[in-house]
Amino acid sequence: MASSYVGKPCPKCAHVRTESETAPDWQCPKCGIVYAKFGQQAPAPAPGPAARGAGAAAAVAPSADSASESPGLAKLAHLSTLANMLLPPLGTIVPVALWVVKSGEDDFTVDSAKEAINFQISTLLWALGVCAPVLVFPPFIFVTSLALVVLLIACVVLPIMAAVRVADGTRYYYPYTLHIFGEGPVG
Repeated sequence: MASSYVGKPCPKCAHVRTESETAPDWQCPKCGIVYAKFGQQAPAPAPGPAARGAGAAAAVAPSADSASESPGLAKLAHLSTLANMLLPPLGTIVPVALWVVKSGEDDFTVDSAKEAINFQISTLLWALGVCAPVLVFPPFIFVTSLALVVLLIACVVLPIMAAVRVADGTRYYYPYTLHIFGEGPVG
């Protein structure tokens, strides 16, 4: 483990790393956030022994980057995916608009918008891949129907899970998704 992370608190939960932690260097062992994705490259340095008074707890100040980041807009980016079921263009226009408007200002919202677009593209590709065998062998319609029902359930549940996660300030990356825009999860 990199010694630069030992003894420094997590920027989200203020957990202080120790030498015996088994979590990767880039991840908080307690809450699981990725340090580089939380708006800063490394956790803030812990106050030295002289700065700590008797019984005083180490406080972590929010970074300048995280103060300008909006979990509300990040939630909107993920939940707009549900709008595709009623008005298909709306579910894609909202994340694209958030990406364009907040680019350079709010990395958290931009990352969530890119991830929502990646999820929508991947879902379309999964649906096409599931439907393709029916064109070759029509009796696969039953299996295809079941797979499409599973895909529909995932299209409802995963954006809701993403919105709950980003409400806590944690970036969410959908499983089984192509990361065409953005870098995706580390590791």
